[in-house]
Amino acid sequence: MDIYRFSKIADKAAPCDGTRLYGVFDRRIRALIDGLFLRVDMTAVVDFFRYKLNRFAAGEFFGKLMRAACLIYRYTEDDRLRAVIDAAAADMMSVQGDDGQISTAPEYEQPNGSGGADLWERKYVLLGMWEYYLATGSAAALDCMTRLALYTASQVGDPPKTRVTDTGWAFYGIESSSILEPVVKLYALTGREELLGLARHIVASGFCRRENVIGAIDAGKDPADIGGDGVPEHSIAKAYEMMSCFEGLIEFYRVTGEEKYLSCAKRFIDRINAQEITYLGSGGADGPFNKGPGTGEQWNRTFFEQANPDIVLSMETCVTVTYMKLMLQYYRITGDASCIDRIEVSAYNALLGAMKPDGTFFDYFPKFNGTRSTKVNFSYDINGIPLSCCTANGPMGMAILPFIAYCERPGRFDVNLYIPSENGYFRLDTDYPYNGRVRLTVKRGGEYKIALRIPGFCKNFSLSHAYETDGGYAVIGNGVWKQGDVVTLSLDMPLVCHPCPESVNPAAAGQVLFTYGPLVLARDRSVDPGWDQPVRAAHGTYGGYEIKDGRLRFADAVFIPYPDAGASWDGATEYKCWLRQA
Repeated sequence: MDIYRFSKIADKAAPCDGTRLYGVFDRRIRALIDGLFLRVDMTAVVDFFRYKLNRFAAGEFFGKLMRAACLIYRYTEDDRLRAVIDAAAADMMSVQGDDGQISTAPEYEQPNGSGGADLWERKYVLLGMWEYYLATGSAAALDCMTRLALYTASQVGDPPKTRVTDTGWAFYGIESSSILEPVVKLYALTGREELLGLARHIVASGFCRRENVIGAIDAGKDPADIGGDGVPEHSIAKAYEMMSCFEGLIEFYRVTGEEKYLSCAKRFIDRINAQEITYLGSGGADGPFNKGPGTGEQWNRTFFEQANPDIVLSMETCVTVTYMKLMLQYYRITGDASCIDRIEVSAYNALLGAMKPDGTFFDYFPKFNGTRSTKVNFSYDINGIPLSCCTANGPMGMAILPFIAYCERPGRFDVNLYIPSENGYFRLDTDYPYNGRVRLTVKRGGEYKIALRIPGFCKNFSLSHAYETDGGYAVIGNGVWKQGDVVTLSLDMPLVCHPCPESVNPAAAGQVLFTYGPLVLARDRSVDPGWDQPVRAAHGTYGGYEIKDGRLRFADAVFIPYPDAGASWDGATEYKCWLRQA
């Protein structure tokens, strides 16, 4: 399906369909079907639109659930899930007005009803129906999306229309401007000039009435300071809404070919990677600098403050998922392997740790130290199911993993994630990330290159074939591969003791955190009697260690992978990642 007919820039890499994962990620993806998607009453979710209930941001649930369910259907081909997405799509299309509108707000409040969430909710309707279109090829779904986007373009734009930055609930248009992503996707597919016009209006606005976000990033401003007025409670540096805008900006680059937009996205990504993203692969917090609306969800120089004991709420799961999607966008357009490194860290730590294994719930604010929590900032009761924004959004992080594991470039396959898996071309066997041994078996012969990602943490590796390095990949050159050919890779998996970053809080000083390959390690009360005691270790890298039986023993301590910590989910199992140094 050619979804980029009117684009000027082609992706460097495209996800391979038909990949089957094995192990923990496959189990978790499938758990979501029974634990969430077959339980949530999607009719009740559509009711927010059907009856124009005009309740703040309730309309986001349809799109968040729908887009993940459609991707998971493409992965699993589960007939039960197909029935859910077919019924939900048909139901949503049935509530669309003759003029194309789909909104939870009455017309007299559009395009800024539902407490300012109107455009935000429409964004998610478009994204959910987009994934349904990709999963099924439904012409009716494409027509539905196009008419909704055109209806929105009739309302939003330069005066006398409503400016996009005059809408939204607390962030001066950042949340509404994130509708850019699906609007540009639809332009790329349909070529409708009205949609490109709306996209240009959003980009020209800079996403925000208080301060032009694009201009601020180009001028070197830190994300945590954008739109600040000196009052912490007024912060508009809302992490995942801002990242959503940059997802749209990369899409806008695809259709315009204007390099300045990709350069701006790179500056933003580099800045949040350096300043905001923690060792768990997420970001945002309730302090110490910003305490704006949605407390716990603001950029706060979180990389440096991740061990600050005064921070209570941090690393919203919606941030994790949107960050992973932004990294995937940038990888696809540039081929930058470091984006996959970042996705891997997020997936193995913040995302996997946030998901309750039965698929029923995602932790809203995962912690470095503490217990797994059912505390949420925002949720609705959907016929007996307390549905939070993060429980609706978390599945998307899981759903994209099969479409990242292997990607294709002209004459080349990128092997990105070392998860036991197979597709039409390869089978991958490994115990990674517990050790670094990988075996890739060719299932379909042919003439192509095989590029194996060498994670950034890996300083030494060995490969069974001659290779050249290319931007984070070891590339085995052109050759005629035969069915049954085997490539073996051995990655160095360092155990690293990281010192605490320089927090503004002196109480953070002296703490250390351990990583093993991509995994953050934790000490857990249930497996280590000294779980909360100082650890004797010097900063630096240690070799020769492996995780065996789910545990790693070092410096008189027992460590387990972060997602295994606090696994009882009952508040009784405490754990620590940031540890005092003896």
